[in-house]
Amino acid sequence: MSMSINSQTVSNSLSLTTMSTTKAGILVAPPSANPTLKTKINITLEADFPYTLDRNDFSVNATNVSNPAYFRQMNVIGADDSTKTITCMFGGAWSGLYQLSIRHRQFGLLETVGITLVVGSNVTNVSPDSGSIYGGTLITI
Repeated sequence: MSMSINSQTVSNSLSLTTMSTTKAGILVAPPSANPTLKTKINITLEADFPYTLDRNDFSVNATNVSNPAYFRQMNVIGADDSTKTITCMFGGAWSGLYQLSIRHRQFGLLETVGITLVVGSNVTNVSPDSGSIYGGTLITI
């Protein structure tokens, strides 16, 4: 491609090479986290991921599905190449459904369709606490 700017001709050649295959995150455990507590999240990659896993090569974000402007960066704290698993620390976020994004330093962005994290908490049991000096209720979450 050639362009003329102020009587000067500039030539440039652009090329783009795409990878013939994609790699993906296939499993997140646990699939949910408390909105206020730090939680270790394990993400399993495809068994044939072509690079040796090193925690320093990854970055992971959790993006709120209903409000994509709100996202949380997750700290990658470990990587196990034998199981193709990376471990992240989730520091809490607003309640909701989050889509995970995984980026590798050399490979680039990994496919994460269907890899989501549910953030929230549920009350599973309420019972009277007759032994309490406050006379309140005990809520188990």
